[in-house]
Amino acid sequence: MSRRRDRTAPLHERLEALERALAALDGIAPGPAVDSTRELLARIDHRRALSAEHTVIGLFGATGSGKSSLLNALVGRDIARAAVRRPTTSAPLAAVLGDAGSEALLDWLEVEERHALAEDSALARAAADPSRGRRARRAEGSAVPGVVLLDLPDLDSVASAHRDIAERMTGMVDVIVWVTDPQKYADALLHHEFVRPFAGHDAVTVLVLNQADRLRQGELESVLASLARIARADGLQDAPVLATSAETGDGVAELREHLLGIARSREASIQRHRADVRGAAEELRRAADPAGMAERAAPAAVDELVDDLAQAAHVEPVSRAVGASYRHRAARRVGWPPLRWARGLRPDPLGRLGIGRARDGAGLERTSLPAPDAAAAARASSGLRRFADEASAGGTDPWRAAVRAAARSGEATLPDALDQAVAGADLHAGRTSWWWRVLDVLQWLALLVGVVGLGWLGLNAALAFLGVPPPPMPMVEDLWIAIPLPTVMLVLAIAAGILLGVAGGAIAALTGARHRRRARRVLTARVRETAHELVVEPVDATLALAASSARDLAVAHGE
Repeated sequence: MSRRRDRTAPLHERLEALERALAALDGIAPGPAVDSTRELLARIDHRRALSAEHTVIGLFGATGSGKSSLLNALVGRDIARAAVRRPTTSAPLAAVLGDAGSEALLDWLEVEERHALAEDSALARAAADPSRGRRARRAEGSAVPGVVLLDLPDLDSVASAHRDIAERMTGMVDVIVWVTDPQKYADALLHHEFVRPFAGHDAVTVLVLNQADRLRQGELESVLASLARIARADGLQDAPVLATSAETGDGVAELREHLLGIARSREASIQRHRADVRGAAEELRRAADPAGMAERAAPAAVDELVDDLAQAAHVEPVSRAVGASYRHRAARRVGWPPLRWARGLRPDPLGRLGIGRARDGAGLERTSLPAPDAAAAARASSGLRRFADEASAGGTDPWRAAVRAAARSGEATLPDALDQAVAGADLHAGRTSWWWRVLDVLQWLALLVGVVGLGWLGLNAALAFLGVPPPPMPMVEDLWIAIPLPTVMLVLAIAAGILLGVAGGAIAALTGARHRRRARRVLTARVRETAHELVVEPVDATLALAASSARDLAVAHGE
C-alpha cells in the first residue's frame, strides 16, 4: 500500500487538482455533489491550518454500543458518563493527551467538554512506553504523540441534534472508530448510511466489536469474521476488525496500541485527507464524469454543421445570383448594341439581394435576403443539436447538456452573424473580364458596318424616289446571283451581331458558372468562420474543459 501511495501525486497537488475540477464542474454537476466537495475542501483547509501534532480519534456507534465505557477503558479514567439503561452522551467529550496547542483544534471541532490526561493515565503511559518498538520510535522520535480522543453522541439517537453532531464529526476527525456490539454489528442502516460512505478510508478506520464478553464461548471468532465480511462489502478492504470488552478489559490494550501507532506516525490527517479527496473525486465522477468525450469536435461533424448553416444563410441562392449577375452585366456589354437598353430594364440579380450596398444605422452592411424558411431554420436548429450530440458522444448527461448549451450559446445572434458573413464576403460582384471589351468593340464594328450598308441602301432608294439617277452600286457576284455590297454589309452585320451575342452568352455562362463556384467557396468559408466563432469554439472549449477535468479528477483520485 505504501508503494501505491508513493506513485500518486502529493496531497497538495491532489487538492489543487480537485479544486480545478470543482471549478470546472460548478454549474455542470448536480449541486449537492459540488456543494459537498466545496465543503470538504474548506474543511481540509481548516484542519491543515490547525495542530498537526494531534491526531483526532472519534468513537462512533449506535445506541448501547458502549462508546463511553470504551473511552474510559482506553484512557484508564472514568471521564465519560456511561449508563446501563440508556445512553447519556449528548455532546462531544474530548480526552486530550498533550493539550498544548489543542485549544484551537478543539474550538474548530466545537468540543466544549475537554479533559487533559495526566501522565499517569493508561493512554499516556502507553504512549510513553519505550517498549513499543524500534519502528515506532524511529517514526516519532522521542516525543509523545498528541491525541484527541472523542466520545460522540449516538448515530441513531432519537434526538436529531445528537445525530447531527455525530454526522458532522464523521467528516472532521482524523481517525474513525466504528464501535458496535454483538446485537447491532450487522445493522443494515448503520452500515449503509454511515460506514459505506467512508469506503476507501481503510488507513484511518477501525472497526471495534465491543462488549465481546456477552458472547458465549466459541462465538467470538465467527462474529468477528461476519463483521469483517460486512466491512469488506462496505468497501473497507484493509481496515482492522478488533474485539474489545470495556467491562473485562479484553482487547482494550490492543486497540489502544493500534490507535497510538496511528498517532505516532502523525500522518492520520494526511491519510484521511487523501481518502476524502479520493472519495470526492469519485462522487464528482458519479455526478458528472467528464471522461469519454473527444477533446474537440470532429472535422466531419463541423463540415455537417457548416452545410446546415450554409442553407440557412442562403449560400446557394446567393452563389447562383453571383453567376446570374455576371451574365447580366456581360450581356449589357457584349450583347447586340441596339437591344442592350432592354437589359438595363431588368435589375441585377445580385443587386436585388442588396449584397454589399444596404447599411444600417451602425454602418453595418445588410442584405435583402429573406429570413430562412421553416425548413432551413429547422435544419439549422437540428444541425446545432446534431453537432452537439456528435461532439459529446460518449459523455455523461451533465456534460452532454453542457456541450448542447455551449453549441446554442450564440444561437440568438447566429442569424444576424450569418447575414453579416454573406454581406461582407468579397464576391467580385463588380468585376469585368477582358473579353467584354473585345466583343464590345467587335459588336460596335459590326453595327457600324450594318449602319453603313443600311444607309447606303437608303440613300440609293431616296435618290430613285426623287428621280435622281443613283450612282452605280458595287455588286458582290456569285456563280448564280449578284448581290449589292450594301445589302451584303447589312446582312453580315446582323449575322455578326447575332454570332457575337451567342458567343458572348456562351462565354458568359461558362465564366458565370466559375464565379458561382468561387462565390460558393467564399461564402461557405465565411459561414465556417461564423460557425467556428459562435458554435464550434464554445463547444471545443467545453470539451477541453471536460478533458482537463478528467485529468484533474484522475490526479485527485490518486491515479
